[in-house]
Amino acid sequence: MKFIEIEWCSPEYQSALELRHEVLRAPLGLKLTAEELDGEHGQLHFGVAEGDELIATLVARPHSTNLVQLRQIAVHPNRQSSGVGRFLMEYCEANLRERGFQEITLNARLTTLPFYEKLGYEAVGDVFKEITLEHQKMVKQIGGEST
Repeated sequence: MKFIEIEWCSPEYQSALELRHEVLRAPLGLKLTAEELDGEHGQLHFGVAEGDELIATLVARPHSTNLVQLRQIAVHPNRQSSGVGRFLMEYCEANLRERGFQEITLNARLTTLPFYEKLGYEAVGDVFKEITLEHQKMVKQIGGEST
């Protein structure tokens, strides 16, 4: 497995879009919309590759010099519960820490709370609905002082 940064509009980005659709949207009968993809050129895209295949991906949206939001986190269905997601998250956190970010936030589907809690994320606020599913906002300090 190899952690990679994905360039916007590259072939790897297209693979990431396909993986995100397969894992996150198709099961809900939804598609990624142009509106949802608007602005992704200014965000950071990461993934895990095995050979020529992209097996996991996520998008990091900076909100300030200290705060970044992780979104669209997807692991290939055949690789879930195999350590790939942990690998992706740990390398992503290290990369973001090197870039100077101090806090990560994400909106987790309720079914994924135990995964993020094991990685040190803490639930904040109330459960809310997003893309037809209940979610929980989670945060993690990755460096420096709390914001």
